[in-house]
Amino acid sequence: MKFYNREKELHFLKTYVQLEPNSILFVYGPKSSGKSAVMRRVIKELENSNIVFFYYNLRKYATPTKEEFLRVFFEKSDKKYLLNKLELNLGVFKFGVEENFDFNKLSLNDVFAKINESINAVVEDGKKPVLIIDELQKLKSIYFNGNKSLLNELFNFFVSLTKMEHLCHVICLTSDTLFIEEIYRNSTLENTSKYYLIDWLGKGTIRNILKEEGFSEEEINYCLKYLSLPYEIVDLIENKKLGLSVEQTIKQWVNIERDKILYLISTQKEFDMEKLINALKLFEDKIKVDIKEIIKNNLMDEVKFLIKNEILFYDVINGIIKPTSIKKWYAIKEVIQ
Repeated sequence: MKFYNREKELHFLKTYVQLEPNSILFVYGPKSSGKSAVMRRVIKELENSNIVFFYYNLRKYATPTKEEFLRVFFEKSDKKYLLNKLELNLGVFKFGVEENFDFNKLSLNDVFAKINESINAVVEDGKKPVLIIDELQKLKSIYFNGNKSLLNELFNFFVSLTKMEHLCHVICLTSDTLFIEEIYRNSTLENTSKYYLIDWLGKGTIRNILKEEGFSEEEINYCLKYLSLPYEIVDLIENKKLGLSVEQTIKQWVNIERDKILYLISTQKEFDMEKLINALKLFEDKIKVDIKEIIKNNLMDEVKFLIKNEILFYDVINGIIKPTSIKKWYAIKEVIQ
């Protein structure tokens, strides 16, 4: 997929990874807003710098078990850190462990000791380590010896790496905003974490891309009412080459999203369907709703259900809830008619 203009986001992240580590950074945003693409671009543009990126994309894997987690994060080698063979087109690294290392007898303290060894080896080589985990929340269900939550212990370890020892940047990417809410409310992470939103593409950026791709002014003006995410632009361009008009493509999108929402709310058994519709009706005349309005209408549980199922997006830092995309908003409006 072509990389679209994200100069502000690139500048922020490229600058951030070159500062002294002082906090965990959570990069969040609606699904498919381009978080991973931006992060990978940062890595690519800094590949000839003195930064060593440890990058783990957990979306590639089914929800990992303890054993799978260890094999994803570590590679047996005589080196403390080595190129990640699973990322063929990206010069990123994995943590190294000795060839005879027994994964079956690994405790959490062993895990953190091995990560520390790799990070210190990078520092000793005169380079800056940066650890990036994409979709970190997929580790929520993993427990180690003594029934210790891997994720909770990881956060404590990350605080040590960043806030306390200033050894390594830790960047976590996620579209799971309920997970971000958990993190944001976690008192143990207070004053140890930052949050950065990668949101919808701006209309000016969308206009420039479509103009560059040969869309007419009439087509562009029509599209601007519906487009918000990078993959939508790719789909639109491909469909135009296949002979579909922008109106046909966008109508298909909205119809599909409408039917998905209708199926979801009509087949679920947890909530009263009328209350779910009432939650959606809050977006009838506006695309963004303040969290206070949700609470005032006693619809927080219903809204969280819609967030969990990626109908709505919760920008917990700014206290705003909105559909995950603009086309989803138009689908919602059809559902509640």
